[in-house]
Amino acid sequence: MKSDPLQKLAEKLNSLSVDSFWDVGKFIVEKILPVAKSNKLSEEELYRLLTTTPGFKFQPGLLKQCQMYFTYYPDMKKRKLPESFYFELATKVNDEDHRKEYERAAYQNKWTIGELRKHIREDALTERESERTKFGFDLRNTNVWNFDVPDPRFGKPGYKGRIAGQIVANALYYYTDPGANVVDPFAGSGTLGDVINSLSCFGDRRYKMLDSEPSDERIKQNNIFLTGIPAESGTVDYVFLDLPDDFYSNPDELNVAISNFKMKFKTVFRETHRILKIGGKASVVVGSKTGESGVADFPFEVERMFADANYRIAGKVFLPEKTGRKFNYFERKPLVPEMTELLTFQKQAEI
Repeated sequence: MKSDPLQKLAEKLNSLSVDSFWDVGKFIVEKILPVAKSNKLSEEELYRLLTTTPGFKFQPGLLKQCQMYFTYYPDMKKRKLPESFYFELATKVNDEDHRKEYERAAYQNKWTIGELRKHIREDALTERESERTKFGFDLRNTNVWNFDVPDPRFGKPGYKGRIAGQIVANALYYYTDPGANVVDPFAGSGTLGDVINSLSCFGDRRYKMLDSEPSDERIKQNNIFLTGIPAESGTVDYVFLDLPDDFYSNPDELNVAISNFKMKFKTVFRETHRILKIGGKASVVVGSKTGESGVADFPFEVERMFADANYRIAGKVFLPEKTGRKFNYFERKPLVPEMTELLTFQKQAEI
């Protein structure tokens, strides 16, 4: 650990009861944060260092929640509701006025903790629906974008490899600005064009869709491996890359799979880098694969290629997906990945 004082405080923190979240939060805020500040540690670095203490029993996420609990309710012991209510409010409700409203309603209506959770959950769903009405799609505010059913307005039903249009819409919302010039080199069923054409909030984005096998007249036929991307250098604000299935070889031959992926993606990266403006962004939908010989960590290879070219990571989003594979408890096989990643990188000025 970075400092002996912090090591001693971590050991003392570890002696506290895991059931007393408020006391844990109080100790973090009053004892540990001042030491971390003097050592110029960020909160993320602090929690990571604390958890390196041998036998440490708190997870980083729980430490953060305890800190929020005490920060929002330092006078909790004077309040009228049970402690569990305030922990729920501190960790599930960001707005102070909303926390006060829930506290007042819970006390006046004599809610149980289950009823409080139900109201928070229902209000969150209502707010999400309100945002969807406002923007025209299911806008997400966390880095896990889970969509059980693709929005029927975006992409062609039954098209192999069709990406949920809600993913594209969220990516455009977070990673593009009004008037952005957007390119999709693997346009597939034209989902990106459908999103931009259908949603007024993206109506000022200009886009170009390309594919080796165009599915409609909006998509220009282009094989990136033969002719690159038909766009002038340094003119594009955003590139969306949903990599085709043929980028992923059989993971049972791990080294071959990784080598083939890197060879193909190197061409894609080179062209993406060429056409992007300084400050422009590129998003890559990519997942890992498992086989008998191990894990082919394709997202790592993508991150490393962008990092080597001095790109900044602008976003990391997780996209849960169902494999449909039946599990046999008596047959031990490699774990099946059910999480694809949407990695976004921003081009920096040349050093």
